[in-house]
Amino acid sequence: MTKRNYVRIISFTLFVLAVVVALAIVNTVNMVRYKNQLELNYQQSLTQLAESLDGVKTNLNKSMYSNSSSELYTVSRELSTECAAAKDAVSSLPVEQTGLGNTYKFLSQAGDYSLYLSDKLKRGEKLTQEEYDNLAKLLKYAEKFSDSAEEMVSLIEGGARITNNQVRSGSSRLNASAISTSFSKGEDTFSDYPTMLYDGPFSDKVINRESVFLTDKKAKTKEECKAAAAKSIGVNESKMVYESDDKGKIPCYTFKCGRYTVSVTKVGGYIKSIIYSGVISNSSITTKNAVNIAEEYLKSLGYDNMKENYYSVNNNICTINFAYTKSNICYYGDLVKVGISMEDGTPVTLEAETYLTNHTERTPFKAKITKAEAQKKISPYLTVKSSKLCVIPKDNGKEVNCYEFLTSSSKTGEDALVYINADTGDEEDIMLLLYSDNGTLVK
Repeated sequence: MTKRNYVRIISFTLFVLAVVVALAIVNTVNMVRYKNQLELNYQQSLTQLAESLDGVKTNLNKSMYSNSSSELYTVSRELSTECAAAKDAVSSLPVEQTGLGNTYKFLSQAGDYSLYLSDKLKRGEKLTQEEYDNLAKLLKYAEKFSDSAEEMVSLIEGGARITNNQVRSGSSRLNASAISTSFSKGEDTFSDYPTMLYDGPFSDKVINRESVFLTDKKAKTKEECKAAAAKSIGVNESKMVYESDDKGKIPCYTFKCGRYTVSVTKVGGYIKSIIYSGVISNSSITTKNAVNIAEEYLKSLGYDNMKENYYSVNNNICTINFAYTKSNICYYGDLVKVGISMEDGTPVTLEAETYLTNHTERTPFKAKITKAEAQKKISPYLTVKSSKLCVIPKDNGKEVNCYEFLTSSSKTGEDALVYINADTGDEEDIMLLLYSDNGTLVK
């Protein structure tokens, strides 16, 4: 080898090394820049959450103190807006969605309830003492979670970082994310939050149990779950980004794509939840269209034999409650909620935890007493409008075969669902129905 060739080889090698080093530096700089931008976005979302929760607390306080129907109406609308903003912030934070389930539910219910009250006030009606008591309950929980959010903001202001699963604060390093810990602490304050709004009549009675449905299902890879997540929102797999690994009672992989957050069960590959943080500006389809679209959508995801029970329209999203129904028997423990955009009919939200927890193939029961015999157990102050057979879950984990009677009271004008045990004739439960322009609430 000549000296000239040797010099050329050395020069070329140094050039390649220089290029590799330069690329490594550029990639490192870009990665740091991306991470810093991500951190900034997270911190902005956390600040928005704290501010919105403070607004929720303030408006709930005003609702308690106001004696003017017009002022209460204004405050109720503002409360709904603040709840929506807080939900948007929650959806943008890197916390496992199941870990925020109760918080997200609280914000949804507080928003729904405020709209129900505003519609009632708009019709010229007054709030009852029970409705004021409900506002007081909401205020209690809002105050507790607002304190937790402010604590998280203080951590950030002290130098803590949300990105990675570790947080540096000064010279110390925490072994677990202080942010996630604070969220869990905030979640605990809502663990006993009452079911008083539209969310399916009995869904809270089964969500804390181990899954029955997924016991014999096959495990799925992360890539298979990613494909299922992409299919559920109609996008290419390449657009789905892995977000987190949820190791809760129903283990899931969580993925993000734009405004969507999708959780897919590791066993079975079922869509457990879809959360949408975008804003839908108008409405152009009917609720009947929305229900039909939702039913077909559930079939495409593997949720068959689902029948619509109730719906609620808020922020131009029609949320429909479906229960598994077979042989004309409605199984209230097997619930799925689907949110359809009223703008174009696109499915945007889904909650299937109660179905995934409780669903199993059951042998249709035969009632031991007739419908006429069961109807005699209904209060004389109520008039029966319709009835059906159903199975309801109880607090002790057992299921009860029932007749469901839709009734009305001529004295109060209220409607109620009364559940009579189809075997013993005992009265098992009563649900009050609250109607508004947005749909039906139950408590």
